[in-house]
Amino acid sequence: MRHKILVADDDFDNRTIIRDALEAASYEVVMAANGEEALEKIASERPELVLLDLSMPRVNGWEVAKRVREDAALEDMPIIAFTAHALAGEELKAKEAGCDDYMSKPCRPQEVLERIAHWIRQKADPKPA
Repeated sequence: MRHKILVADDDFDNRTIIRDALEAASYEVVMAANGEEALEKIASERPELVLLDLSMPRVNGWEVAKRVREDAALEDMPIIAFTAHALAGEELKAKEAGCDDYMSKPCRPQEVLERIAHWIRQKADPKPA
């Protein structure tokens, strides 16, 4: 079974680079160019994980994460915040918004693959609370 990943980023080049790396690693990729489209794709495609740019038009990534976490059916879907605006306090703010992990751009595609693999494994084998 191929794992489905949503890549939500308003930068076409970023989406393409990440998509190519994910597809080469046998992931199924769904893409969104803004937060509104990301919410639509989450509802219709039900990805296993979301790679979420925090600075997107229409609905920003902060709001996307918040809305996803408000939906009980999506509470275990990992969200990795992915941003070019890595400022002090942003990682904590992203986690408070509902993101499970935080990465700053630019980053190596291999690093993205490693983080995604970690969260897919984590979701498949959650540790008891």
